[in-house]
Amino acid sequence: MTLWTNMRMLMCMPTRNVYVSDADLPVFERAAEIAGALSTAVAAGLRLYVDQQERARKKGEMRTVELEVQDGAVVMTKRFIGRSLVRYEIRDGVRMLGYRAYATERGQIAVHISNGPDWGALASPAENNPVWENPSTWNSDWWSTSERSLRVFPDLASMAGEVPDGLIDAVRQALEGPVVEDLDI
Repeated sequence: MTLWTNMRMLMCMPTRNVYVSDADLPVFERAAEIAGALSTAVAAGLRLYVDQQERARKKGEMRTVELEVQDGAVVMTKRFIGRSLVRYEIRDGVRMLGYRAYATERGQIAVHISNGPDWGALASPAENNPVWENPSTWNSDWWSTSERSLRVFPDLASMAGEVPDGLIDAVRQALEGPVVEDLDI
């Protein structure tokens, strides 16, 4: 019998006691064998656990969000405290309308809208890519972002008719679902 089997219920540490169930004893014994000492294995396991929990907490935390917004010829940075919810895109020919939604610190929903070229349309592997034949891509306006705006909504209901329904559904799902989903795969 090993020392661990004799202790069965307690693992003694200088100032802490940790309960170890009979079912978990084989794991503790194997960890001590692999790490060379149980304290090394426990410390490594706790570091992993703390790191995982901190990453999960960070994903749900509010942070400073900075977005470029265009008002006529002037481009300025808008800054607020929020959490990223969803990224939603609508491709329309050679243009792409992009939406990024954020939950704000004060419980509102901020939506950054940008209208720019769909660079993916240029990446077609076909030599006869129809984008190059489209006269709208010859115009210098196609190559630039024509809109960058920020809309703030007090709630989901106020977004109706202002942004695509698919975006509203995605925001609803992001707000109702867990911020982090732990998978046991």
